[in-house]
Amino acid sequence: MKKTKIISLILFIGVILILTSCLTGFFKRNYLPSEELIIAPDPDNSFQGTWMSVLPDGFMHVINGMNGEWYARMKRGDTFIWEKRIVYTIEENDNGYITSNNWPISVNNDTLTVEGMQYIRYDRWIEK
Repeated sequence: MKKTKIISLILFIGVILILTSCLTGFFKRNYLPSEELIIAPDPDNSFQGTWMSVLPDGFMHVINGMNGEWYARMKRGDTFIWEKRIVYTIEENDNGYITSNNWPISVNNDTLTVEGMQYIRYDRWIEK
C-alpha cells in the first residue's frame, strides 16, 4: 500500500513537470513576433531594434531609426496577435530622450526603459 502511494506520487510529479515544460515551450513559441516586426539592432543607434517586455505581460516596442511602435499582445478568437497600439518618434530634450507622446525613454546596454517599464532586446529575450 505504501509503495503504491509513493509510486503514484512520483508519477504525478513527473506528469506535472512534463506538462509544465510543454506549456512553457508552447507559450514561448506562440509569443514570438512575426518576422516583419523583428528589427536588427544598429550600433550607431542604441534605440533601434525589437524590444520585448521583461515579464511575459504582452508588450513590445519596435524601433526603426528614431521611429517607434508599441504593440500589445491580444487574443483574437483562438489565436494571439501583436496589435499595434501607438506610433511615436524619439526626440532628444534637455533631460535625455523622450517620445512624441511624452514617454521618457532610454537605453542601457540591452535594456530599453520606457515610462519606467523595462524591455530587453528580442535576441536576448529569446535566450531567456
